[in-house]
Amino acid sequence: MTSRKFNSGDLQVSVFDPVDYLDSDQAMVAYLEAAFEENDPAFLMAALSDVIRARGIAEVASKAGLGRESLYKTLKPGAEPRLGTILRLLGALGIRLSISPARAIRKTRKPAASKPAKPATKGRPIRKSTSTQSSVAKPRPRKADEEKGPAKTGAARSQPSA
Repeated sequence: MTSRKFNSGDLQVSVFDPVDYLDSDQAMVAYLEAAFEENDPAFLMAALSDVIRARGIAEVASKAGLGRESLYKTLKPGAEPRLGTILRLLGALGIRLSISPARAIRKTRKPAASKPAKPATKGRPIRKSTSTQSSVAKPRPRKADEEKGPAKTGAARSQPSA
C-alpha cells in the first residue's frame, strides 16, 4: 500500500443552505415541525429564519407589519423575540401554530380498576364498619367532648311553642 498525503485541493465541499430545499408550503411546515420537536429555541429560530428567507424577507416583513431591518434583528442568532412577534411572523407565512399532547402522553393508559386504591387520608387508616348500615367510618369523640356532655343542637329551639 502506498500512503498519500491529503491535499485540501482534492476535496470539494459546498455550503448547505436549507433555503434551497424549502420550495413549497408543505416543505416549510414540515421543516418547522421538525424544529419544534427538537425543543431548542435557538434551533427553532434558525429554522424560522430559513423559512422566512425562502419566502422573502421583504414580503414577510411587510405582511407581519415589521420593518426589514427590524426583522433581521429579530432573526439574528441569540435574539429572543417575544411570542407575539413569532406569532405575527407565522401568520405572515400563512402558518398556524397548534398545540397537541407530547408523544409520551399518547400511550394508552391502563384501566383505573387495575390500579391499587390509595388511602383517602394520611396517617392513621380509617377503620371500616362491619355493619351494613353505613360504609363511612364515624369519628370517635375526643375526651374533652365526652366530659362536657352531649352538645346542644338547634332542634330544641326550632320546636313550635304550645
